[in-house]
Amino acid sequence: MLPRLGVCVAFGSLVQTCLGSSIPRITPCSSLTVTPPDGASLINATATERYNVTYDGPTYNGVAGSVDICDVEVYLTHGDAGDAVRFAIYLPLNGWNGRWQGTGGGGFAAGGFDFELVPAVTSGYSAGATDAGVNLAGDTDVWYNSTQLVENFVYLSFHEMTVIGKDLSEKFYGRKPEYSYWFGCSTGGRQGMSEAQRFPEDYDGIFAGAPAINWDKITVADYWPIAVQNQGDEPVPLCKLSAIGNASIDTCDLLDGAVDGLISNPLKCEFDAKSVVGMEVQCDGNVTTTITERDALVWNKIRNGFRDEKGNFLWYGLEPGTNYQNQAVQPGFLISRQWIADFLLRSPGLDVSDIKQDQLVDLFHQSVSEFGDLWGTDNPDLSAYRARGGKILTWHGWADDLISPLGTLDYWQRVKNLAGGEKETDEFYRVFMAPGLGHCGGGPGPQIPIDNLAPLVEWVEKGKAPETILFSGNGQSRNICKFPKELEYSGSGNVSDASSWECV
Repeated sequence: MLPRLGVCVAFGSLVQTCLGSSIPRITPCSSLTVTPPDGASLINATATERYNVTYDGPTYNGVAGSVDICDVEVYLTHGDAGDAVRFAIYLPLNGWNGRWQGTGGGGFAAGGFDFELVPAVTSGYSAGATDAGVNLAGDTDVWYNSTQLVENFVYLSFHEMTVIGKDLSEKFYGRKPEYSYWFGCSTGGRQGMSEAQRFPEDYDGIFAGAPAINWDKITVADYWPIAVQNQGDEPVPLCKLSAIGNASIDTCDLLDGAVDGLISNPLKCEFDAKSVVGMEVQCDGNVTTTITERDALVWNKIRNGFRDEKGNFLWYGLEPGTNYQNQAVQPGFLISRQWIADFLLRSPGLDVSDIKQDQLVDLFHQSVSEFGDLWGTDNPDLSAYRARGGKILTWHGWADDLISPLGTLDYWQRVKNLAGGEKETDEFYRVFMAPGLGHCGGGPGPQIPIDNLAPLVEWVEKGKAPETILFSGNGQSRNICKFPKELEYSGSGNVSDASSWECV
């Protein structure tokens, strides 16, 4: 049996083989062979040494350096489906840390590839990504009606990637990965939660940022702002919606004890847009206009969430302090347009921008009934993952304009109820709510850590469960609290510094 973390052994002249040291490869890259997972067959596989591989752009699973890798490119198919699924497995030629990292995608793209693979390898992981056999451009019109490709995207391909990646790591280095981690945000977060729910043995630790776990609901509900706008003769311009949003921040900013331009807990914000009716707003340069009753009604309806004609709640809206541009301005959120046109109406390319409330309500119920079981990924029963000792970390921005943070809290509450309470849930699943943070980053608040896996690794390998996670950016920092605690100004110190805030 291999030694666990912190226990090192020596083999002859070879120095330590514990985690954190450089574990040498024992098989030439070009000699690696791929064993297809059950139910799949191999189309092609190549293994090539590549040097000085870089990624130029922002990352959030570590710093992207220049890495030397064994790049194993694999293509698999399933029965007579005719799919061709690409997997990229990057194995560091030097400095493997004994860990495997699976990486996720975003939107309708199943993987980010070098965007996440290069930072992972820079940190010493062997790592993998997949395109699920669909495409990385997010064009659903070419695969929405394929049962195999849908299953690939929803749950299968990233599990197969994990099986292949761990196997190749063992063949290349002569030992299995000591620990395995998942990293992803949005779709990648949903993929991580799918692993915990469907394949609990795949990962020791899962980072699932802003997870799209309520997929069947949010893809329709994200078009609610457009439906609200379509109820009137003319849509409310973004400048007015933004002005009302700024007023909500001004009203609720001090609820946390300090004026910092952020709402630390929007759940406490009782702002009503009717309170600013008559306020003058600058739009389109120097044109002055006034907030009307209808402007306030539209903002309130978007904020209060998706409801049917009788006022029955269907799904959550946008929180105060959130940018309405992506959802409330024509033509609306692309993912929602694709979901409605391709998957629900089976009419790729159909213009759905004139949709009304009653139509959207029907589509919501259709989406939940037809796609909830497969796409939903919101099963709160994590008992199998908990029993194997797995740990899950999630952060979500209060100013997320694409996936409602309340959907994540709704899920956390249901997990907590099944697990037996907050204390029991804290043993394996922790959620952190970040003020002013947009979708997977952005927004006016402090920004996500450079290496989001670091606190998860500490938890899995050293038993140090995080109570706070440091976010920094936009000239400010905060130690984001483990939910349900929230930030409150201590009463002294620079309001931009994390040290001036405490969790209550």
